[in-house]
This record gives sequence, structure tokens and C-alpha cells, in this order.
Amino acid sequence: MILINPSWNTKYPQPPLGLASLAAVLEKNGHQIEILDANALQLSEYDVVKKVDSADIIGITAMTPIINSTIQIAKGIKQNNPDSIIILGGPHATILPEEILNNVPEIDIIVKGEGEETIVELYNALKRGEGIENVHGIVYRDHGIIKSTPPRPPIMDLDSLPFLAYHLLPLKKYKLHPPRGRKYPFMAMLTSRGCPYNCIFCSKSVFGRKFRCQSPERIVNEIVYLKERFKVKEIAFYDDVFTLNKKRTIQFIKELKERNLDIIWTCETRVNLVTEELLKEMKKTGCYMIAYGIESGNQMILNNLRKKITIEQIKSAIEATHKVGIQSVGYFMLGSPGETPETIRQTIDFAKSLPLDFAQFSITIPYPGTDLHNIYLNSGNKNVKWDDFIYASFKLSSAPVFETELLSKEDLQEWCAKAYKEFYLRLSYIWKRLVGIRSTGDLKTNVKGFLMLLDMLGSRK
Repeated sequence: MILINPSWNTKYPQPPLGLASLAAVLEKNGHQIEILDANALQLSEYDVVKKVDSADIIGITAMTPIINSTIQIAKGIKQNNPDSIIILGGPHATILPEEILNNVPEIDIIVKGEGEETIVELYNALKRGEGIENVHGIVYRDHGIIKSTPPRPPIMDLDSLPFLAYHLLPLKKYKLHPPRGRKYPFMAMLTSRGCPYNCIFCSKSVFGRKFRCQSPERIVNEIVYLKERFKVKEIAFYDDVFTLNKKRTIQFIKELKERNLDIIWTCETRVNLVTEELLKEMKKTGCYMIAYGIESGNQMILNNLRKKITIEQIKSAIEATHKVGIQSVGYFMLGSPGETPETIRQTIDFAKSLPLDFAQFSITIPYPGTDLHNIYLNSGNKNVKWDDFIYASFKLSSAPVFETELLSKEDLQEWCAKAYKEFYLRLSYIWKRLVGIRSTGDLKTNVKGFLMLLDMLGSRK
């Protein structure tokens, strides 16, 4: 079986953790698996089709922005090998399985939600030539009729899953997006699933709302494995809310201290889930950067987004992070429901007022499967090309946004460019970055980030 990660055409490819987890459970059950990471290897759709020409069972993952590329790959594979079985998984497939199967006859089966248990049962049934109607968590065709099996419950014991199949990935091809990436080789990790918060722009299609997590011992065991086998020097935790369970976070820190691991790491969390005391301990064990979803500097917009945070909580968290010596990244969205030029101006000024080290501004994207997408459609907007659902980009003139009489798509793109210019081209900020350089890694990260900024701003001309 071959598992495919289609290309995003990015300069900073990230390891496909979901595919690596599926490969690990399949290998554990005695199956021979290959991962083809077209994103990391910079393979075209044609290249992918050519490489999997003779495969009998193919699994492909795709998020919304690359679903059309994924479909083209499926069509090419099926044309060359009509007897192959093509399985599609991931958030987009989970949200719109019937739409995909109705419109793309080349795709045979959709795996919905978490796929580890489903893929093993499904693969075993296919290899034995048995029916798949008893495999929970799939949508498939039966003599032209689309059928769904009962949903599969989420995996509660994440420690029961094997370490990811890192050995099947082109590890040297992965690059962290600046400002992360002080040391290489690095690896990304996802130590929890599910988020109990209910932000309108976030889809819970795959992992749901129930928070489940690996134990601190399991996390550190996997880090040790990554260090010993692959010489990994930096870990990027991509959990939505890494510090949600404070007790687990403290125990994780304790495990790192006791094993005296020489590792640096970054994470993402919410401003209401950190304290100065916790941040101090995180700093001691190698945490050098935290990314926070701030979204807006206007409380009304935050309420519209159901963020469940306040302006004061944002200030407190960023100031505490700065005080203990951890760098911070603020994620901001422009063009949310209720947005006006005045609220955008407030957000830009707010970002500049905080002791943030980095800021990322993006146009609000109503991804399918979110309440935001329903609001978008109910506001009279029409579906647009899935390719245009690109996060953190103001390059696309057709990107789906909440247009109003006060803010057109072009206005929002200009505001996004203005936000980047005002935040990063301040003399005080440039001086702060220069005097903060402490290593070659810091220098490289700053240079990469500056070149990326010039590239983004240049695209607006």
C-alpha cells in the first residue's frame, strides 16, 4: 500500500503526521507500507501518478486547498491502473464524502475521522477480498450506490498507538516555517487530539471536541527515540492547545528535566491557558517560542468568533511570555464577521502595542465544516474554488472572504499588506531583532523571515 501526501507547492514542507501514524499502525499489523510525500519531494501530479503506477491500494490525504490536485492524482492513477483501489482521507474528505464520491468516480472509498483503526480493518478486508460493509467509519460505493457505515468512536488511549513511521519520511526535506527552526534536523509532533473550545472558524471534523492526550512519559519516550535514531535537535508541537491540561504540561516538563534532554521546542496554545509560573518552567526545558491565536484587537470581533478570551487576557499572556524570555508569535485574522476598517486598525495597533516577537496576519477563511462557512453561505456568498482556501495569504484576488460595503476583497488584501508593513518595518522592531541575535540559528531565522516578508509584499505589486 502507498500513502500519498500531495504537493502544496510550499518552501516549508511539514511532515505528514497523519499518514505517518497510519503507516505505523499498518506496519504494526504486518503490512508493507510506503509513504510518498510529494510535498517534501516537490513532485508534480504527473510525477506522483507515474511513481504509483502499479500500486493496488492507494491512500491519499488532502486538506481543502489541495483537494483539486488530489482529485487529479486520483484520476491519473485510475486511468493508468483501473483495478487500483483509491482511498481518500483527511478533513475535506471527512466533511464532504458524498460530494466527492458523487463527483469523482475514480475515488473508491472515503475514510472519515481518525483513521488508524479504520485503515487496518479496511486494508485487511480489501486484501482478503471481503466485503467492507462492516468496517465502521467509511463511505463507499456499492454497485453505484453511495453508502455510509456507522461512525467510529475516537481513540481514547493515544498511548496505545505506535511511534510514527518516521523512517518512511524524507526527514531531511522538511523545513520549519520562520521564525521557528533554530536547529536541524527537526520533527513535528502532535501529542493530543480534540479541542473543547468552539471557535467558529475551526473544524472539529477529524478529532472532535473531546480533548485526549498522550502521557508525558510517552511524549518524552518518543523524543528520546527521535534523538537517538534520527539525531533530532528541535521539536515543533502542533497541538491546538498544548497547555490545556496544566498537570500534564508540568509532568512533561518534569520528565524532560529528569532525563536531561538536550532539545529545544516550540508549541501553540491559547492566551488563557498559560501562567507566568508555567512559562518559567517551560523556558527551563528548552521552550523558546509559543504561538498564540489572538485573531483580533477588538473585543466585539473576538466575541463574534467565539474565542472566549479577552483583550486583557491577551495582554497578560504576551507580557508574561516576554518577561520569562520566551519568544511569542501572534496569529491575527482580518475580515471576520462584523469587521470594519476601524476594527482592523484597532487590531494592527493592538499587535504593535504588544511585546510580540512575530505576528502573522491572514484574511479570514471560512473553511468547510465550520460554523464560519455556514455563515459565509447564509450571507449570500457562493462556493468558490477550493484552491482559494489558502490560510495566511493575501496573494489571491479570488480568496473567499466576508465582503461588505465597507470592505471588499481588495481592501482586505491591502489591509493585510499594510499590517505586515506596519508591524515589521518599524525601526524599533528592526533594532529589537538585531540586538536579539544570539546565535547563527537566530541570524538565519531572521534573514529567512525578512526574505519571506519581502516576497509576500512583493507579490502585491
